[in-house]
Amino acid sequence: MSVYVGSSFNVEDVLRPSMKEGGHEDVEPKVEQLMNKLKKLQQGKRAIEEEVKEAQSLRDSLQEELDALQTEAYQLEGVHKEKEESYMVLQFQCEEMEQDSTRQQQLNRKSEDLIEQYRCQIQETKLKHRKHRMKFENQLQQLVEQHKNLHSVFSPDRLPAEIESVENAKSQLLKAEQLKLSQLCHLEEAMDEARRQTSTDTADKHTD
Repeated sequence: MSVYVGSSFNVEDVLRPSMKEGGHEDVEPKVEQLMNKLKKLQQGKRAIEEEVKEAQSLRDSLQEELDALQTEAYQLEGVHKEKEESYMVLQFQCEEMEQDSTRQQQLNRKSEDLIEQYRCQIQETKLKHRKHRMKFENQLQQLVEQHKNLHSVFSPDRLPAEIESVENAKSQLLKAEQLKLSQLCHLEEAMDEARRQTSTDTADKHTD
């Protein structure tokens, strides 16, 4: 199994023995070769440490991002709860508004019905007033016609003659009344005389 550090460092390449020109393995590495291998190992260690630092930095960054996301999720959860409560309040208010709207529509229909009823009553009253007015106008027209007739009968030109005629009729009525009174007086006198005559005749018979 090969172990890689970074992109170009291979541990197996460092630990593998060096090959001589004939292809045979060198059993005892030289000091210089070991020093080079040590340097490579140190370089590899530094590379690994850098990668570890980068990984730790990345982990810390990811942890911070995770914490931020958790905080945001908690905040969003609180906002979601607030919105749900607001939604419930708004839904309740909407239901109340719908109920109020329904009641208002019912009141409007009642008001419209009352208005229509009053309008019909007003129309009926107007018709009655129109009939009364027409009746009054007819009566007034009749009175005007009667006045015209009376004016033609009792015009100023004919007034003296009418007065004289009335006076004559009045005089004739008085004469007729006086005549009747006179006749009544004569009749009463005749009746008194008859009663006296009857009393005298009765007295004479008793004397005989």
